[in-house]
Amino acid sequence: MEIERLALRNYRSWKGLLLEPSPGINVIYGPNGSGKTNIAEAICLLSTGASRRGRLSLQVLHGAQEADVKARIASKTGGKRLLEAAIKASRLYVREEGGKWGGFSASRPLPSVSFDPSDLLLCSSAERRRALLDEACFQLSGSYRSERRAFLKVLSQKSSLLKKIREEGEPKNKQLFSALSAFNSQFASLSFSLTQARAEAAKEIASSFSLYYLRFSGLEAEMSYAPSLPEALEGGGLEKVQRHIDERAEAEVASGFPLLGPQRDDFSLSLEGFTLSEVASGGQSWLASLSLRMAQFAMLKPLGPVLILDDVFAQLDPGKRGAILSSLPPGTQVFITATSKGDVPVEEGWNGIPVESLG
Repeated sequence: MEIERLALRNYRSWKGLLLEPSPGINVIYGPNGSGKTNIAEAICLLSTGASRRGRLSLQVLHGAQEADVKARIASKTGGKRLLEAAIKASRLYVREEGGKWGGFSASRPLPSVSFDPSDLLLCSSAERRRALLDEACFQLSGSYRSERRAFLKVLSQKSSLLKKIREEGEPKNKQLFSALSAFNSQFASLSFSLTQARAEAAKEIASSFSLYYLRFSGLEAEMSYAPSLPEALEGGGLEKVQRHIDERAEAEVASGFPLLGPQRDDFSLSLEGFTLSEVASGGQSWLASLSLRMAQFAMLKPLGPVLILDDVFAQLDPGKRGAILSSLPPGTQVFITATSKGDVPVEEGWNGIPVESLG
């Protein structure tokens, strides 16, 4: 995929913007606070339907009532489509080719993978690591999004019920425990499905992660998926998952919240055989985070994703910058943001875009 034209109206700091990027490497450069990251965020909005930098209402230019992001997208097979997103009353609406507005879940999103400085949290935050797996699964499978939405609903209902049972005390309320059993059945089925999907994605990402990290740093790093319910990956997995959850029912009632499930999944990162977060320097952690995103990109390569690297060279020396730029797959549309044109190693054919030329 590639974006032939990107237009913004009242999006973050941009009252209006029209960008016609090249099909290869696009370097958007300018001083801090000039709106470079907001362009990257707009592309992500068309891909994930959300922003990593706050709720939808914060994506609208101060003083405006709504915001629009439009992109003319071309596929490698020659097809083209106009994808539009509008933020109105803190809700996101999407449509194609001027058709009827609908929710993001009903759209065909732009395949993309994005790295930004906040991804450094991938080395320390289990929540961010789960989000990376979910993001990869979302783009691979439309059913995963609906299953995860259903899981989060059941998780919320189960959590409320556990708190209520705990508050009831003795004697046990048989009606509430019967309801918990029903929720556990749904919970087990959805947990089984999500765990299997995440495991498949994690396996592909793990292989590429090690290769990218070795290429960027010369060191060996590994990623290993750690599901809360590993039984889902064994023979007779659903029955084992159901049994494990049922066995923990009393412990969950005592604690007042679910102790098992995909909401507690994680994956570990190691560097030269040691836990990465315990031994890695800031630069090594930065490269690990970037390697995870590049591995995600490799996994989604059949979809032809756009690659967004926001401020990726900030903490790296010229050698590392060159290694990253040379690792970009040919035929991929890439957006790189930088404070200075000189921060990006010169590669033949890349398109330099001064941000002040875009207003």
